[in-house]
Amino acid sequence: MLSATTIWIAFGLYMCFLLGVAYYVTVQERKQSQTGSLLTASVPWPVLVMTYIASLMSTWVFFAGPGAYYRGGLGYWMSEMSYIALFPLIAHFTMNKVWIINQVKGGTWSTPADFYYERYKSSALTTLLGVIFLCASFPYIASVLVAIAQAANYATGGAINYQMAVIVVGLIMTVFVCIGGVKSAAMADTVQGLVFITLLWVIVISCLVVGFGGSLSAALANLKANTPSFFSYPGPSAWVPYSARFGYPFSCAIGWTIMLPHVFVRSGYFGNNLGAQRRLSFFTPVLQGIVWTGTMFIGLVGLALVNNLANSDSELIIPYMIHNFVTAYNPVLAMVLMVGFFIGATAVGLSTANAFLSVSSAIVSSDLIKGTFKINVAKEKETMVNRIIIVILGLGSMMIALNPPDLIFTLIMFSIALVMPLFPILVFGIYWKKATKQAAIISAIVGTALVLMTYFVWNVGYNWYGAFGLLGSTICMVVVSLVTKQDAKDAEGFFHMLNSGIERFYEVTE
Repeated sequence: MLSATTIWIAFGLYMCFLLGVAYYVTVQERKQSQTGSLLTASVPWPVLVMTYIASLMSTWVFFAGPGAYYRGGLGYWMSEMSYIALFPLIAHFTMNKVWIINQVKGGTWSTPADFYYERYKSSALTTLLGVIFLCASFPYIASVLVAIAQAANYATGGAINYQMAVIVVGLIMTVFVCIGGVKSAAMADTVQGLVFITLLWVIVISCLVVGFGGSLSAALANLKANTPSFFSYPGPSAWVPYSARFGYPFSCAIGWTIMLPHVFVRSGYFGNNLGAQRRLSFFTPVLQGIVWTGTMFIGLVGLALVNNLANSDSELIIPYMIHNFVTAYNPVLAMVLMVGFFIGATAVGLSTANAFLSVSSAIVSSDLIKGTFKINVAKEKETMVNRIIIVILGLGSMMIALNPPDLIFTLIMFSIALVMPLFPILVFGIYWKKATKQAAIISAIVGTALVLMTYFVWNVGYNWYGAFGLLGSTICMVVVSLVTKQDAKDAEGFFHMLNSGIERFYEVTE
């Protein structure tokens, strides 16, 4: 195990790197006489791809993912691969259109609700969406703090108190976002992204070498002999019932990769040209496949080495293997891997938390303060107000993290389920001129209510996730749009911008 001093030094050096990136980006923007907004960015495709991937990876890569594969087995990995393959299709028909409208508008949008307002012209819908997106943000940010604090606690054998780690990491995370905003977070993601993807595979290979002499076939043979359920549904822990085989990949294909507020903004607003958008669609499945397969191998090797971990302990399979197997093999290697695990978990976690905090602050300042309460903030005070909001949001997430559920997975998937019902409102808004704001409002309410009921009343949310909410929202969009009317002029500008933008950016010719 590592000493508390080692962990804090490693964390301090990493945070110095992040703060250095934030300072550099801020200075460069000032030199270029830019506004330096904390809430918007326009970036080239390498930065776009890496910041998007980093936002998706979050605490899943080093915690929830390995634990999920440990409990769910190979069938769970197949579910992952199925939704990853859908991303280019979904992005082409939705987020590229969102990007076009944003560009025609001047590229100034900072929240998902900005797009919805442009289509439906409803302040009530903006407020409702702002609240829903905000509610989805808190548990996701909290999952990051939980993961990093658990990593520090485990890596030091309890020498670092969990609650203290939550508070320290939460405060430093909040300060970083206040200083740099979304563009510095995107640049940091690009610099560190390939490093922690490489680190993930170093951990995979090291544990495979230590446990089975580097032989994957030996690990598979062990599983076939001792845990054959790894290769079939419902998995080693009977954790993947039939409902989850549909509900999980369906929810992730829509909720995780598109509708969470930070990925919506990145995939729909951040690209500096349409080429960047297209490269995002191409490279995202490739990189996700590499990362998620590495994560699956960690669960595979971990289960082959020890098959009796409790569900809540399975999310700590990486430090468990390092401590119980690698240490005896090579103590120096174990120390290096444990430090790498902690920094990697911190890096991917903070990438997501930074993204969420930035977008959430924009939701509060733009959608709620300006849009709902009609409070005009002086331009010279906007940055200060946004920073105050970020601090409040960071403190709120810390409060949730101090008393978390057993699984980080639970926090992540609940956030995904909450935003799924908003997807039909997006699709119908783009492709159906008869879709009305009344339908959008009712769909958001009914869909969100159904998601909450599946979790807290019917107790099926942990298998179906947001599927019921998505279905209810879809039905409401069709039915209510057919029985209500909205002034056609409200959507004329939207479709005019969409058509002119397609002709401009897609270079459509007769």
